[in-house]
Amino acid sequence: MRNTKGQYATPDDKSISSESEELLGVYLESLKQQKTGTADSTITTRRREVRYWLAFCEANGIDPVAAETSDVRGYIQSNTHLADTTVGSYYRSVQSFYSIAQNDQLHDSLKLVNGHPCKDKDSIDLKGDYRIHENRSEYRRQHTEAARAPDGARETGGDVLALPPPDVRQLFDSVPGKTPETRLRNEIVVRLSWYTGCRSDELSRMRIERIDWDDCSINIRSSKLNAKEHPDLVRRDVMFPTAFRLQLRRWCERVRHAFSAAAAPEEGRILVTTHNNEIQPTQVNDIVKEAARNAGVQRPLRPPNPTAGEDVEEWFVTSHRIRRSAITHWVNDVDELDLHQVRRLAGHARIQQTMQYVEPDDEKLREDYQRGVNE
Repeated sequence: MRNTKGQYATPDDKSISSESEELLGVYLESLKQQKTGTADSTITTRRREVRYWLAFCEANGIDPVAAETSDVRGYIQSNTHLADTTVGSYYRSVQSFYSIAQNDQLHDSLKLVNGHPCKDKDSIDLKGDYRIHENRSEYRRQHTEAARAPDGARETGGDVLALPPPDVRQLFDSVPGKTPETRLRNEIVVRLSWYTGCRSDELSRMRIERIDWDDCSINIRSSKLNAKEHPDLVRRDVMFPTAFRLQLRRWCERVRHAFSAAAAPEEGRILVTTHNNEIQPTQVNDIVKEAARNAGVQRPLRPPNPTAGEDVEEWFVTSHRIRRSAITHWVNDVDELDLHQVRRLAGHARIQQTMQYVEPDDEKLREDYQRGVNE
């Protein structure tokens, strides 16, 4: 439910009630009837992303068929930490749900109480209202232009921008915090982000009970995938170095519950605040961005060269950039990990997603080929 300030809650995971599952099924049936010939990939995307919207509705006490424009705006705002194209896709799925419901003549459960809450740009304009470039070509153009600004950024064959590992490690000693306990918590945030490559909402939901101290692993639930479509990846183990075990264990077992008045000593979320038993994904992102500023590696990404008084729309170093940097490091620098292993660590549904992180290296290709065929 929304808090006393009227802020929308982000659901812990993307699971939904049986009633919402039934509503999702009716929507998909109507979609296939109304838009015959819709690609299977589009059906899969709509199934996944409309489920996200229904989970958001449940978390905030919203009746999906009575949703208003302000509810959809709250959903967009709760996802602004994600890439523009991801937010755009999520929003298009919400639009699809209401367009199909509005045109449906067979199912009473899809009858809208307040009409279509986000029919067109007259109600919500992603670019105009939120500066979100949902069009992939525009998104890439913006980032191609901005890529000239961050000195030393790694670029892959899939247009992924990443920090080199030495720059990431500078963040560890540059985290913000007025007290030693806060700085320790914030260092744990940044180190876990780099070591595990998790998304900010996955980091925020990590639990002490899911840590395997012997294997140096943490079992997490994916924030992107659902159990029906990816039963092997909806939960995955992420790793951390053995050298980090002592620091993480000290935080979990000695400092965390004294730092937070709301935290239970031996269970619950790993990352907490002084007055809450969990940290929000936006707070994770703020910690990373401030650490980057302190370390001197932060850059404006959009616009690349802001004028005095011009707001920065997107910063180069964010929690998601750390995730991308970790995956880039695993793929290109860690010879012991192959692409399929990295895919599982990253929680990618398809190997093609992991391939986007590969840096082209023709010289190494020639050397590896000659070494391999001449042995």
